[in-house]
Amino acid sequence: MQRIGAHRPGSAHSGESSKKIRPEVQALRAVAVGLVVVYHFWPRALPGGYVGVDVFFGISGFLITSQLLHEVDKTGRVSLPGFWARRARRILPPALGVLLVCALATFVFVPMNYWSQFLSDMRASTEYGQNWHLAAAATNYFQSGQAPSPVQHYWSLSAEEQFYVVWPVLILLGVWVTRVRHLTVSRRAIALGMFALTIGSLAYGIYRTDNDPAAAYFITPTRAWEFGLGGLLALLPQWQGMPALRAVISWIGIAAIMVAAFEFSDATPFPGVAAALPVLGTIAVIWAGAPKPRWSPTPIVKLRPIQFIGDISYGIYLWHWPLLILTPFALGAALHFDTRIAIVILTVLAAWISKFFIEDPIRADRFLLSHRPRWTFVFAGTSTAVVLAVVLWGGFQVQAQIHKDQQITSRVLAAHPRCFGAASRDPQHPCNNPALQRMVVPTPVEAQGTPNAPCKITRSRPFVVCEFGVPAAQAEGTVALIGDSHASHWRAALQVVANDRHWHGLSITRSGCPYSRTVKELRVPLFGQCIQWNRQVPRWLARHPDVSTVFVAQDTGTKWVIPHGQNPFNTEVAGFQRAWKALPRTVKHIIVIRDTPKDELSTQGCVERAHSSHKDAGSACKVPRSVAIDPDPQAVAAVRAHSPRVASVDLNHFFCDSSWCYPVVGGALVHKDDHHLTVVFDTTLGPYLARAVDAIVPTTGNAGA
Repeated sequence: MQRIGAHRPGSAHSGESSKKIRPEVQALRAVAVGLVVVYHFWPRALPGGYVGVDVFFGISGFLITSQLLHEVDKTGRVSLPGFWARRARRILPPALGVLLVCALATFVFVPMNYWSQFLSDMRASTEYGQNWHLAAAATNYFQSGQAPSPVQHYWSLSAEEQFYVVWPVLILLGVWVTRVRHLTVSRRAIALGMFALTIGSLAYGIYRTDNDPAAAYFITPTRAWEFGLGGLLALLPQWQGMPALRAVISWIGIAAIMVAAFEFSDATPFPGVAAALPVLGTIAVIWAGAPKPRWSPTPIVKLRPIQFIGDISYGIYLWHWPLLILTPFALGAALHFDTRIAIVILTVLAAWISKFFIEDPIRADRFLLSHRPRWTFVFAGTSTAVVLAVVLWGGFQVQAQIHKDQQITSRVLAAHPRCFGAASRDPQHPCNNPALQRMVVPTPVEAQGTPNAPCKITRSRPFVVCEFGVPAAQAEGTVALIGDSHASHWRAALQVVANDRHWHGLSITRSGCPYSRTVKELRVPLFGQCIQWNRQVPRWLARHPDVSTVFVAQDTGTKWVIPHGQNPFNTEVAGFQRAWKALPRTVKHIIVIRDTPKDELSTQGCVERAHSSHKDAGSACKVPRSVAIDPDPQAVAAVRAHSPRVASVDLNHFFCDSSWCYPVVGGALVHKDDHHLTVVFDTTLGPYLARAVDAIVPTTGNAGA
């Protein structure tokens, strides 16, 4: 999944107290928001466009520090309420307005099965804790198949708000420590505090990026040094000499930003050391200012379109991501190139409207400017409460619906209806139950976010192993389930097999990491961790010779690292074969489960609407087989292996006929998202998986002995 990019561009304004707008800063805003938009709309065109966030953080650190230092110079102190009130007037009106629009659009256009995730993100964004909210589930954010919410980009705005809380306090402490109003002494204390925080944050960012990269991307302590570098620049006197040198430095800074944007990717360890390139590039451009030589960037920087984009960059950032995410729901179709262009144009229009009809009027409101800061806080608190109330109302609706649906599901499952789920498509025993035609169990909203079949974790090193099936002491054999999340979603069906065969099962899966010697495209160091996991699995099995049968499954939607000049599909096939050969000889049977069909992004919403209208959701929302079923290199590898211990199982005829695949089969909802099985439907597949296993593994009292 893409990294959700930059923070709120408008933050880089120095506030109402500053009358001069620096053209190079406006241009930096325009460049940065352009990088982020291109990265989000066309990620392959600009794989490192997410560095726009670092450009904005550097700008914000410089200009906010400049504003605070100006106040110290003028008054000898920092008015925290005054500063926070200015920031609230600047940031909150458009930010809360977009959040409110996103919530209302979610209620109107988005199926309820997405509401829980979307509204959870909206609540965290309204409370300015979105970065920590995402960090708490960072691995899932980067690896899961969940559709991103329309407000995930608020993580960087949250980080900036937290910066606004801490930074002026740090400067105020510097003033208090000196207990004098002498500028030089005060600035030394301030500089010392800033330098210590910046170095500490950078060191922690490098450490956390190496050890927990997904969370490191979001949390404030790993990003504070980027603000800090901008703040340290603000402590230096502005230099107007040597225009030729400043022109060269400006070009170097721009080049550094663009190199990062084009050469970095989701595989780059970030933020860590890598973030220094765009941040230092930003610092260089700001330090150089707007040098006079004709060959300097200044003539380009001052172009009216660039200055205009910089001026409305806050609105562009706020609007572009919600429009990108919500438009497919509103149109009921995937986005194409021309639609994306239209959204970009609409984004600019929405940003202009936000700037001149919301942002500027409230920031310059005479009542708020002429009264004490508490009136701004009352306005901000009331507006925030309204948005939170709308979001919480939506959350209550979701929970009420889930509770209602769970009761219905429990009654249906307890009744054991005839022909339920996969039984309705059993070719050996044709079965039809008209009572199931309009049933959907579980409903999409109930299924969303539900875990796979339960599994008891018994080991965490060298990787997580959990147990299912019968207890080891009572088992007649031991089997293992290996692969990514598409292996995990087979656990409910394999539980049925294990109970039937009296097997003890071990689930050895890693989300986002298929068992293959061909390497999946992943962010560093997740890339290396996946390689390590693949190497550890056969070693671990060699130390556990009681595991004589292994089930493997993987997501066919995986993107692999393919060496130049090699055929991608054949490389994938060879990677699986090499992985299987690495398994110890004590593994007598390797059973390859062909990957399941996938739904379209709009399928769950279609099922929800069809079910609400009392229609046959399976037929109304069917997906063409050619779209739902991907070529499966693992299944091909099983055929090409020509090995007596490798066999494959294909149960896709329970999902599809010759032309269509069905999201509801025999009254059971097939997927909980667009490609992971529900436990309910997967359980109904259990007897048929057992039938296939019977043809491969003899029933000799041991799992293949």
